[in-house]
Amino acid sequence: MQTQVVVKRFNFTDLRSDWYASNHTLPRLFRGCIEGKHCIEFNGFPRQWIPIFEWYGIPWANSIDPLEYIPFFSDLTEDYIMRMIRRAKEKKSLRILVESATMYDPILSDLLYIIDNTISLTSSVIEHDCQEMVGKTQKRTQRLILNGWQAYGRPSVRTMENAMLEVQPKANIAVALPCSRTRPYNKSSTHRKIYQILEKQGYKLNELHRIVITSLGVLPEETWGLPQVMTYDAGVPDIYRILRLIRKYFSKVQYLCVLDCLQFEPYSDVLRIAEREGIIKQIRKIRVPSQKHFYIRP
Repeated sequence: MQTQVVVKRFNFTDLRSDWYASNHTLPRLFRGCIEGKHCIEFNGFPRQWIPIFEWYGIPWANSIDPLEYIPFFSDLTEDYIMRMIRRAKEKKSLRILVESATMYDPILSDLLYIIDNTISLTSSVIEHDCQEMVGKTQKRTQRLILNGWQAYGRPSVRTMENAMLEVQPKANIAVALPCSRTRPYNKSSTHRKIYQILEKQGYKLNELHRIVITSLGVLPEETWGLPQVMTYDAGVPDIYRILRLIRKYFSKVQYLCVLDCLQFEPYSDVLRIAEREGIIKQIRKIRVPSQKHFYIRP
């Protein structure tokens, strides 16, 4: 027997302020819409909500001015915002617009995080996100831009994390490598220099499991051809997220030793934390040519 979808209207004026601030009610209603359990039209919500409604494909109507002044959204009409959204969809950049919009409103930032990390990975939003991420714009592959913590919850990134956890080790020794602008990573000149150093110290490349540790995540060589890995560009690293991913990956895969060839000290710190916790048996630091990083002051 087919379940009947109930269509109803949810008015912003009917939303209690404590429900709005706690961010429990709206994520629950959003998930229900995304997963097809019900269909709700969100009526009379402030204008900064429009991009997030459009991203998740949730019906809305009759937007109002923001309750307090918000740069950008307080100065634009609903019609103008919709024109920008249509343009962003055309250029497969709606997710970037959504993440930018949520930075103006902590309620929206929190809601985006909750929805991204609680919806099923079988949801249609996943396909929509992956299509946008690998879509073609003027014959170029669209970049996966990671400019804030909001970006790390997007479905295509979560899918990549699952692929990482499915990798089986090909060797007893792992080598942790830095990110490179050259993709795929096996064409990186930086990595070739590191391989030469390792060979001089008696290591054979075919006896090592290569793993890049970067803002996108913990990337074993088996994942280097994924669209997410090939196209990402990160401006803001989330160090705690990397720690959690390292705990997950190295708890599952037990290497005899991890060779630390990283050039960004916070990532080396994270490896040492995992070693102190007993997740990594042994770390050996390999001195490699340095690159400049500007995330922290030395």
